[in-house]
Amino acid sequence: MLRLPEIREQIMAWSDGLLDRDGLYGSYRMAKGRRPDLYSSLDMALTRTVMGEDLLTSLSERQRGEWVEHINSYARGNYHGWPGDGSYEDTFGHYPLHANGMVIGALGVLGGRQRWPCRLYEPFATPEKVAAWLEGIDWAGQWRASHLFWGGMHCFSFSRACTPEWIDTVIGWLDANLDSDTGWWRKGVAHSDRHQPLGGSVHIVPIYTHHGRTFPAPERLIDSTLALQLPNGRWLDMPDPNPTHYLELDALYALKVARDLVPNYRRDDIERSLDRYIAVVDDYWATQRDSLLALHPHRILSAAGILGLFQQHRPEQFPDSRTWSDIFSDRSLYRTDRVEVLG
Repeated sequence: MLRLPEIREQIMAWSDGLLDRDGLYGSYRMAKGRRPDLYSSLDMALTRTVMGEDLLTSLSERQRGEWVEHINSYARGNYHGWPGDGSYEDTFGHYPLHANGMVIGALGVLGGRQRWPCRLYEPFATPEKVAAWLEGIDWAGQWRASHLFWGGMHCFSFSRACTPEWIDTVIGWLDANLDSDTGWWRKGVAHSDRHQPLGGSVHIVPIYTHHGRTFPAPERLIDSTLALQLPNGRWLDMPDPNPTHYLELDALYALKVARDLVPNYRRDDIERSLDRYIAVVDDYWATQRDSLLALHPHRILSAAGILGLFQQHRPEQFPDSRTWSDIFSDRSLYRTDRVEVLG
């Protein structure tokens, strides 16, 4: 049985072995014997937050300061007099805007600030620019492209430089281009494979919930997400034995957002879907937890978010003294206005 308090303790014990004892606090590595890296340190800040830890109170000021210093050591700033774009290096193969979203999340829960102004927002930072930028997204392959939205536009929407007019423009474009038959973006575009609409659209939905807007097609989002579930209980149709992939996180979040809006719609179908998937994760944790804990911390972040969504869907079945969250719904991971440096 999946017991959140025990899992939380096991993840913390595992992560303790990834800390660089000779470096700054928060200098995590992907595995023992490897160098500390940016994403491992970001992942652990977010994972500990998702598991219900308040780093602002659980850590000393020195620990938080060192963690922030380590993260900002990867910031790209001025180079021989040329202004940098405020992005971060060592991004584990992700877009600079994805790393930006991760950095904002980590610095926000640590009480830190970015070292340099972020100029990555400039291509879409005004109402006049943003529609053209949205038109240019690869909507057929939107799963990866949506990281630009999540770490870019969504984070910018909480910037002190963002305006209500900008948010209205974005929501208006999204509403107009949502496929009302599926609950996915973008209508009229054929997706390159079955994973694209779920993995892409779920990175966009939080801008609705975080700004008090109503997602316009919750019933279709439920229909499409349930239809995508495989006979084995998973959503990812790839040879990956670990069932806590980010696409599974995406599915659980989509169902949670949509059912909150229409709580009586296909309620029994959603519960049966959860039963099937929870059984898969339960078996994997019971028999192969060492395999999970051998993965990069970025995969532990997805697993923690999945467990957090289990608790959100079924709080009685997944109790803990702490309230778990996930990377999409947790507003504390989007404190752009607190961490940004304008200039």
